[in-house]
Amino acid sequence: MTGHKQVEIEIDEDFVISVDEGLEDIIKNFFHWELDTCNCCIDYKGSVWIEFCDFEDWKQFLQLALRNNIAVKGSSNRETLWDFLQEKADVKLVYDEELIEDPNNEEEVIGTGVLVICMGLMFPKELLNDFKKLFFEVLLPK
Repeated sequence: MTGHKQVEIEIDEDFVISVDEGLEDIIKNFFHWELDTCNCCIDYKGSVWIEFCDFEDWKQFLQLALRNNIAVKGSSNRETLWDFLQEKADVKLVYDEELIEDPNNEEEVIGTGVLVICMGLMFPKELLNDFKKLFFEVLLPK
C-alpha cells in the first residue's frame, strides 16, 4: 500500500517510521498508547486503511472506544468513536505467513511457517476528519 506521499514520524528517540501524509498524527498517537499499527494507507481503494499488527492491540483499541461510548452515552446522545466503528467502518481479518530475508539471496524472502494474524480497519477517505475528531477524544494526544 504505497504510492502516497510519506512523512517520517519519530515514535521515540531511536524509532522513526514513515507513514502516509495525513495519517501521521493518528499513527503516532496509536504508538503513544502502545497500540501497534502496520501497513496503514491514506487512500486504499478510496478508503483509509489502518492495520493492527496484533489482535490484542485491536481488542484494546475497541475496549477504549467502548469505555468512552459508555461514558458519553450516560450524559449525551452524540456520535462516539464506538458508533463510528460500528456504523461507518469495516474490519478485515488479515492473515499470512511470517517472512524473513533469505540468507542466500538478499532480494528474496522465505516463509517461516509461523502464522501472522492482523486486523484491518477500513473506512471511506472522506470520513477521515470525522474519525480523527472522535479518535482524539478517546485516545487523547500526548
